[in-house]
Amino acid sequence: MFLKKTRPIFGTLLGLATVITISNLAPQLYHFFESNAEHRLIMIFFLVGSIFALSFIVFYISHVTSLPSFVIAIFFGIAGHELLYPITENHEVLGALVGFGATLILFSGGLETPFTNFKKLFLKIFSLSFPGLLLTAFLFSTTIGILNKLFGLSIPTMVAVLLGAILASTDPAAIIPVLKRLRFNNRSTKDIIISESAVTDVTGTLLTIAFLGIIATGVATNNVGDWYKMVFTPQSGLILLRQISFGVLLGIIGYVCLEILQRFKKGHEKEFEADSAFFLFIPVIIFTIAISLGGSGYLSAFIAGLLLNLTKHLHETERFFNHVIDGFFKPTIFILLGALVDTQELIHYAGIGIAAAFIFMFLIRPLTVILALGPFSFFGKEKFAWKEIFFISFVRETGAIPAVLMVTIASLGIGDIRGLVPIGMWVILLTLIIEPILTPWVAKKLRVAEPISDDKKIELGSIPCVILATRGHSFLPRLDLAANWASKHNIEQMTILLCLEDRYSPELLKQIKEDAENTIRNINTNLKDEQLPELTLNFIARKGMLQDNVQQLSQIDHGVVAVFVGRKVLDFRLNDIKNLGVPLYFLP
Repeated sequence: MFLKKTRPIFGTLLGLATVITISNLAPQLYHFFESNAEHRLIMIFFLVGSIFALSFIVFYISHVTSLPSFVIAIFFGIAGHELLYPITENHEVLGALVGFGATLILFSGGLETPFTNFKKLFLKIFSLSFPGLLLTAFLFSTTIGILNKLFGLSIPTMVAVLLGAILASTDPAAIIPVLKRLRFNNRSTKDIIISESAVTDVTGTLLTIAFLGIIATGVATNNVGDWYKMVFTPQSGLILLRQISFGVLLGIIGYVCLEILQRFKKGHEKEFEADSAFFLFIPVIIFTIAISLGGSGYLSAFIAGLLLNLTKHLHETERFFNHVIDGFFKPTIFILLGALVDTQELIHYAGIGIAAAFIFMFLIRPLTVILALGPFSFFGKEKFAWKEIFFISFVRETGAIPAVLMVTIASLGIGDIRGLVPIGMWVILLTLIIEPILTPWVAKKLRVAEPISDDKKIELGSIPCVILATRGHSFLPRLDLAANWASKHNIEQMTILLCLEDRYSPELLKQIKEDAENTIRNINTNLKDEQLPELTLNFIARKGMLQDNVQQLSQIDHGVVAVFVGRKVLDFRLNDIKNLGVPLYFLP
């Protein structure tokens, strides 16, 4: 038991030790590579291969430890500082790699944000994402200025201002996996957190771009307030207006192109490899055009994803896209962020970085959320409970896009940015380590949500049955296929396993059960006409995750003949499928 628990720790330490060893040997290796042009090409291939390998290691280590993958990626980036030196020192390559990744990440953030919920909660989301983000940025910049004096450091005011803009946004990629394991009493709480985190990625980026524009003019002041006043000058206003206008316009054009692809696929059910190429092409090309017109490329990518409602016709394309984002670009950005800082700098700025992170998490974030959402507890059709506001104020992880912005600024060579990356890294690390671990506990204490789990055993009886597992209404068109299979194999019981997970509500459960009963009645009528055995419906609703319940069903030593699921349950790992004790069939 001890060996089983400590194996992930030893594996992580062994991986870090291996990367550090290779990294220490890297300078000699690169010296050899740089001797001629042909060898330099080999070096580029070696670097790309190294990033692929590090992303692979980060993914698997994060799955056997309780730490988020982003944190693991930063540690491996720090360990591989010398290994990745040719990338981090080449500003053009670094900027292109990070910009490309950020575009696809923001596009992915838009896809994950339900547009209907976004419209319904727009005022709350706007309050958090615009005045709330600006206040967060200003307070954090001011805090850095105060801590700078207390710790006796010489951090430029420009760095304090940039840190405020960069770190003010929250990260849907870090937040969504935690929220998926919780069932909320009020679904709007979750929708606000996810939607606002995606929007603040864009508004935080726009604020950072505004400050970079001010820096480019050569204006310098040691007063944080003066920097923020300059954002509201007519010149800055025109820049932001142009950024937003062309960003939104190109985002709509990108959405139209993708919608045309979806409509075309409706008449051609089969997906092709080229669909994925077009799917990746759109956010990249609208980003490029928006930038060339003076607009926000990041905003255009987000808008295109936000407006698009993916259908089953692009399921494989969506799956491939998510693998590219989660398996490569997100880890790569955090690996590069870690590689930008050496250990000595991280230690030197540890005091101010840790202090700033705790003030950020437990004072600035709660204060801005209370000010932004407090009025909605008194006014509006859907009043917000204070416990929900307090919960939202805690779930404020900072992650991928702030990391992108820091790496981008480091690649610009804009001058004295002492402390920017190490302080920013401390804030990102601590929000990603502390908040995801405590979120389920905070949700339970505030009675806002409860962890999705079901300790009760599934009781099926001894009658042979076929199981159709589902997360919602999507099983209804599949029920006929599963029922025919059962009837032809002389199975007389059809069991519907429903796991609503985070979408649970008594009303939805009741509606789905009624729909299942009506559908089975119609199926039985058809079976009777064909002189086939009719089916008995056994409806089981579970609180836990669908995969966990299917896993438990497969271990029952009698009764279950086969399990049918939709294609979206392909997030089962292959080893899990191989270990199932019954056949698992995927239905379209």
